[in-house]
Amino acid sequence: MRNFRIFTKLFLTHSAVGLFALITLSVIFYNQLRDALIERTLDQLSSINILKKELVENYLFRSQQNLEALQVENKFLALYHELLEHHATAQTNQDIADIGNLQKLFDFKNLHVFDTHHRQLFSTDEEMYPDGLLSRIDSAISKDPSKIRIIDASAHALGDQTLLFYYVPIMEENKLIGIVLVQENFKKVQNILVETTGMGSTGESYIVGGDYRMRSTSRFFPDTLPGLIEVKTPAVENLFRGQPGPGLLKDYRGVSVLSAYRLIENRDLNWAIISEIDEEEAMRPIVSLRNYLVVIIALLIFVTLIVTYILSNAIVKPILRLKEIILTLSEGMMPAKVKLKTSTDEIGEMAKAIHQLTEGLERTAIFANEIGEGNFNASFTKLSENDKLGQSLIEMRDELRGFHERELKSARARASALLEGQERERKRIINELHDGVGQLLTIIRMQVDLLDIDDKSKGDIKTQINDAITEVKRISYHVMPQAIVDFGLEAALKGLCDTMSRYSGIVIDFKYIHEYDQKLDFEISISLFRIVQEGLNNIAKHAQASHVTLHLLDKEDEVYCILEDNGKGFKETDLVNYAGSGLRNIRERAMLLNGSAEINSRPGSGTTIEIHIPK
Repeated sequence: MRNFRIFTKLFLTHSAVGLFALITLSVIFYNQLRDALIERTLDQLSSINILKKELVENYLFRSQQNLEALQVENKFLALYHELLEHHATAQTNQDIADIGNLQKLFDFKNLHVFDTHHRQLFSTDEEMYPDGLLSRIDSAISKDPSKIRIIDASAHALGDQTLLFYYVPIMEENKLIGIVLVQENFKKVQNILVETTGMGSTGESYIVGGDYRMRSTSRFFPDTLPGLIEVKTPAVENLFRGQPGPGLLKDYRGVSVLSAYRLIENRDLNWAIISEIDEEEAMRPIVSLRNYLVVIIALLIFVTLIVTYILSNAIVKPILRLKEIILTLSEGMMPAKVKLKTSTDEIGEMAKAIHQLTEGLERTAIFANEIGEGNFNASFTKLSENDKLGQSLIEMRDELRGFHERELKSARARASALLEGQERERKRIINELHDGVGQLLTIIRMQVDLLDIDDKSKGDIKTQINDAITEVKRISYHVMPQAIVDFGLEAALKGLCDTMSRYSGIVIDFKYIHEYDQKLDFEISISLFRIVQEGLNNIAKHAQASHVTLHLLDKEDEVYCILEDNGKGFKETDLVNYAGSGLRNIRERAMLLNGSAEINSRPGSGTTIEIHIPK
């Protein structure tokens, strides 16, 4: 590879990378889809398995409930006494005829009546109970003779068919006097399992007993009795070992299947219900996709080779032309049009030039970023004496630094002059109100006593004069509250909030938290008072708010203030339109103290103003 030309290297490396990526992604894609399909099919099988399991359990439970109802109604007790006393038959006794009707009503297959010595007293089919059934009766009696139980007698069936009986005790005065065996019509259970909707042409659900013999009919061997089919598969073995769960296993035919399996929850039956579908059928869509992918990959490989050839050829020509240009750029000079000559070591020369250029561009980018962030004291080393870009950046930094300093001084001077003028004007207005209007109102109130009018009229006039004096005091407080001079910022803000609440009806939640016990400078106090005053005035005029939160936190290094309302708010893009209001004054006052003011608002969500003033 070292002696190959650039074109050959590019073509081989790009082709190898492209082919490797295509094949790798295709294999990963195929495996992921295969796993996803298996997982989805297993989930579907599990859902079907759960449904079948619940249907079988519910059917057996309902059958037991029906028999319990007959037991409570003493139907079997009456039948037992009739059989003992009269040796009656179904044609001569009404109770026996009723039992026959009940058998048809609940669709039981057969009904047998025994005494406690296993002597059969009555049967709808005397030859239907197997020899081993009596021992199973004794087992049921030993557990709890008073409870109805289910007996799986399939292992004792002469024809290897599924035999399922309900053991129903005949009790009299809490004593077992007889037994009724009701044979279940297992075709009804089989009908639940034979439904294969959503399981394709190879899917089936079947029941297996604890002896690893099938209890329900096989879809693949419909003419074989269930008891003749042994199902000692990994699924059944896992289940009876207490390891339930779906998986890819071999079934009783030795065929690879997707299997979901669970135990039927019944205290008397050791049965498992299995739901399976052949892997071949389940994987049929992914096999089709695999064949489709093979064709697509072949086409993509062909296209990749053609595109790689074209791109490699297109890349090589500019590299040869850009070699001398990159060498020029590595010295920091603008490249000039030169006649390019061929060279046998273009890769080495280009690598060196790119390295030099990369270092220079990195330093230039870092320096430009520092300038952009306002760090006008950042240093920069030029690539060479001819580095025009570096020299231009240094000159731009110096010009921006001077402009920034002048602009900052000018802005602070303007804001300071404006605020100082406002404070002087406020003091002048206070003096005018106090010395002029206030004294005139006081004199007028004193002269009212000299008027020759009735006391009621005098009282009305004095009330109006007092209201005028109160209003003058309120205006004076807003202009320059004496409380801020006498008692500090907290008292002044509390008075401001009380006045605003009284005249606007807005509920103001005011809290002043002292973390640092030291009196604030008057300059900070008056600025914070004006900021809050501007904010409350804006809320009263524009926000249409009903509740305002004003919290101040006096910390050791700064004062933090938050003013929040539940008003109509505004779009932050429209903040420029509000620059003529008090919002601009709020920001300017904060900046004048080297602080900051953040204003956040959304239509319908109110407005929040956060102030940080460093001490």
